[in-house]
Amino acid sequence: MQETANGSQWLPKESAPSGNPHMSDRFAQVYELTAHRITAPVAVQALRLAGPIDAHTRILDIAAGAGALSIPAAFSGATVMAVDIAPGMVNLLSERLKPFPNAQASVMDGQALAIDDDRFDLAFSIFGVSLFNDWRTGLAEQVRVLRSGGKACIATWKTPPGGGPFLVMAQAIRAVFPQSAPPAPPGGFIALADPARIVTELEEAGLVDVHVVEVQAVWQGATGQAYLDELHDLHRFMPPYAALDEQGRREVDQAILRTLDAYTVGERTHMVSPVLIATGTKA
Repeated sequence: MQETANGSQWLPKESAPSGNPHMSDRFAQVYELTAHRITAPVAVQALRLAGPIDAHTRILDIAAGAGALSIPAAFSGATVMAVDIAPGMVNLLSERLKPFPNAQASVMDGQALAIDDDRFDLAFSIFGVSLFNDWRTGLAEQVRVLRSGGKACIATWKTPPGGGPFLVMAQAIRAVFPQSAPPAPPGGFIALADPARIVTELEEAGLVDVHVVEVQAVWQGATGQAYLDELHDLHRFMPPYAALDEQGRREVDQAILRTLDAYTVGERTHMVSPVLIATGTKA
């Protein structure tokens, strides 16, 4: 799943033991309901930047999650292979891809793809590779499976801890526990948050003609108590919140309500976070 490598506590982890709750069917369902509204528009922009796409295009979606990119790619008529390390995500995505005979989802580690070289025209990782334990290996694998002239595309958050509810939770935890150090972002998260560094790393992975654009990712939802009700299940999958006792959670919930004031537009929560989308061509 596009998710906490090397100690980041805010996002679920790409490399995780099978007992991790973020590998579950339930987490996949919660993630789809709460995160797709911000990740799917970014994925659509990535498809546009990496295109054109038609029925002859072979697409690999690495750390595919619940299908923010795979589903619109399948609608385009392309042949789509979606891979994710989380069985729950793959179970959900397999259901979503059933209407598309040329699309499939498989459990696979993006740092060790069980795929032959030179197989795909386009390979994507939307908020995925930057969270891998070994993100450089993830980039190398993404390039390896591309044909010569094929394109790789990654999307990364520009600032930790990302966007949407993760941003609000981080601010609320910090307000309630100001003496506690914030969770350390994964190494790849920091490295690939810098446009110049992205260009360097993608070129070293074997890409040429690398371009990086900054876009704005928007999360919208309810505000006030309705926000807490809507995000209740997702919050309980966030380790810093899940580790609190009930009193601590009540205090953080109140801090979340105060934090939302800065993101309330009319009667809705409206959060904007910068995202970097990078594309490059395999030499």
